[in-house]
This record gives sequence, C-alpha cells and structure tokens, in this order.
Amino acid sequence: MTATLTVRGLRLTRGTREILRGVDLQAAAGEVVALMGLSGSGKTTILRVIAGLEPPDAGDIQAAKVGMVFQFHYLFEHLSAIDNVTLAPIHVVGQSSSDARERAQALLDQLGVGHRAAALPRELSGGEQQRVAIARALAVDPPLLLLDEPTASLDPARKNDLGDALRALAATGRALMMTSHDDDFVREHATRVVVLANGAVVEEGDPREVLSRPQHPATKELLQVERARRSVE
Repeated sequence: MTATLTVRGLRLTRGTREILRGVDLQAAAGEVVALMGLSGSGKTTILRVIAGLEPPDAGDIQAAKVGMVFQFHYLFEHLSAIDNVTLAPIHVVGQSSSDARERAQALLDQLGVGHRAAALPRELSGGEQQRVAIARALAVDPPLLLLDEPTASLDPARKNDLGDALRALAATGRALMMTSHDDDFVREHATRVVVLANGAVVEEGDPREVLSRPQHPATKELLQVERARRSVE
C-alpha cells in the first residue's frame, strides 16, 4: 500500500523533558491506525505535530492534506451544524455556498446526522457533535484524518456506530489515525495499533494480536490500567 503518511525520527522536547524520542509511523489509504499508551506517552502530541499545530525539534513528516477532529470538538456555538461544516470550504477554499452546502449535507447524511443539519451545537448530543466535527474535518476532502480520543464520553452503542463510520471512511480511500485508550474499540475497529511509552514506539501490529498477547511491559501495563478503570465504572 502507498503511504498517505510517513513519519521518520520525530523528536520533540519541552524544557528538559523529551516528549517524542525518534518516532517512526506510517498510515496508508484504507487503514485505521490507533495510537495507544498511558497518559504522557506522546499520543496526542504526535497528532498535533502531524497536523502542523506544534513544530518538532527533529524528524521528517510526509503527509497529504490533513483534517483533524479534536477531543472536545470545538464547534462554533452560534452556527448550525451545516454552517459549521461549510465554514472552511467557503471562507478558506473559496467554494460557492451552494456547492459547500451540498457537500456538507452529503457528509452529514453519510455520518448519520443529516437530519440535524439545522441544529445548533447545544441542541446536539455529544455523539452528534462529534459526527458534525468529523464532517467539518472532511469538508475539504483530506486524504488523512486525525482523531484525538474519538470514543471519549460515548456509550457502547455510540462507540460501535462510530467505529462503523470510521471503517466506512477508510474504505473510501482515506487513511485514519486516532488516539485511544479504549482497547475493546481498537480491537474491533482499528486495522493496526501502535503502542507508545515515554515518547517512543514499543510495539505495533494487528490489534487483536497485540492487545490479546502483548509482548512489551508497557503494553501489558496499559491493559492492566484499562481493566482497572473499567472495573470501577
């Protein structure tokens, strides 16, 4: 497969702390790649660097146009769902309003929230807000979509719906990369998992293999923490 994203030797230091220590990553069209690791492992920082939101100290990033969905969505509260989606195509890309709205409605329909196009963010559930945020990121047709903890605060049914939507998006020829702490979701819906510890990749491969038979101590610790977290929920 041709890589939509190639990262080589990514390094980032904040003060005296080395956040990323020579990270190598790839994502190809059709893949859903999950970055996993304990808090502070560097997952979200990697997404921010790939998206151009934070400059690295060293390393090379070869990436197609990128869309990013943040954990807290950041929809404009005074705009309807469809107006949130059309904002960049109209004001950044220069599409006509009619073309942008047609594309936005198609994306909202594809993600199962087309009937909520006129709703304001405060009128949407968390899952609906997330789907609008995904549609907004896709509105400029990026080959690479980054998602930061997309399952946060979703109930199990909504997680499955989201997983199906992400796989469907990957099937259209996009590469998806997400951070996640949810090993069950990653097993079911990701095509590859990359485990990080202290800013470095320590294990990667098929999610069902890696998360069922982890080899690295950091992966084993991650799964133990997740089991403990679920036991108190």
